Parts: sequence; structure tokens; C-alpha cells
Amino acid sequence: MTDVKVCGLTREEDVDAACALGAAYVGFNFSDLSPRRVTPERARRLAAGVPAGVRRVGVFVAESYPAIREAIAAASLDLVQLHRPLFEDDLERVPRPVLAVAHAGREGEIPPVALLDRCAGILFDTSVAGVAGGTGVSLDWSLLEGRRWPVPFFVSGGLRPENVGESIRRTRPDAVDVASGVESAPGAKDRGRMRRFFEAVRRADETG
Repeated sequence: MTDVKVCGLTREEDVDAACALGAAYVGFNFSDLSPRRVTPERARRLAAGVPAGVRRVGVFVAESYPAIREAIAAASLDLVQLHRPLFEDDLERVPRPVLAVAHAGREGEIPPVALLDRCAGILFDTSVAGVAGGTGVSLDWSLLEGRRWPVPFFVSGGLRPENVGESIRRTRPDAVDVASGVESAPGAKDRGRMRRFFEAVRRADETG
């Protein structure tokens, strides 16, 4: 099955539901710019219920290295997702594997191969610079069709139960990332929409 990352989690019951449905990744947003922001202490409580095998991802934009390290320690993060241009210093100073982020339509945002090869993956989104996802703006999948990368790649941007299947069939990602597409309000996931999202992913995988 294509892996699913449920991002922007702010409530324990939503973390539990995402994991029960089969999420491979759960995401906590630490950016001051996000309506889904959680503090390190809040993330600690949210992460406490994540079972073994589900990877905890911290989402950051302009946060300092000390702030990132504080969040890593608090929530036992497995990956750090950086919504900013990637530099050598990030890979040297962030003590967890980095998930790079690029706008699918801006080739200049894609890290050079020398850096990308050292990342845990790359996530393609539609977010404007300085915004940590969750905008609900759909990705132009044609920008990714037929392309392959040296690391796992994630598709994000406006995914919801109604369109995730088409996204998978067209881009063949390793993982899909959803936030606003399964919400009733920013940070509040809708159980029914989450269930339908996972069902749509499974159908797309089964039908090819």
C-alpha cells in the first residue's frame, strides 16, 4: 500500500484514529505560522500514543536549530520536515533524517542531488514559501508524472478522499500526505473523511 502521512495532528483521538487506520507517518506542526501549531509539550502528549512502526514527523519552517532539537526530544521525532530551502547546515545540525520540501512547479526549490541523496525523502507540495502546508491548494500532478527520484517521494497539496486515488495513479508516489483534506476545522480531523481517504488509497493500489 502507498504509505499515508496524516499531518497537522493536534488531538489525541485523531492520532489514535490515524494509527488505527494504518498511517505510516503522523505529523506534528511546530511552525508559529500554522493554525495547527503544537508546542513541544503538547507534542509530547500526542506522540505518547503512537505505536511502534509509525514514524513521528516534526514540521518546521523558520525555527532555529535549538527549537528543532527541543521538539525532537519532546516528541521523540523520527523525521524532520523542513519547509524552507535546504542547506548543508541543515543536514549537519539537525539530529534526525530530514524530509526535504519543494513546490512541484519550482525546479529551483528541489535540492541538488548531493544534498537530496542524504535526505530521508522529498515532499512535493503547493505551499507558498514560509507556509508549512495545510493550505488545501491542489497540486498539478502533471508536474510529477513519469518522474523518479533518488529518495522516497511524497505527494501533498490539496489531497482528499475524492482525489487521492487519481494522484496515486498519475504520480506513483511512495507516500501521500494529507492535512486539511480530512479535517472539519484546522487541526481537527474528521473520522469519516480519514477512513474514506485510507479506503481510496487502498483502492488505487489495488486497481493500479
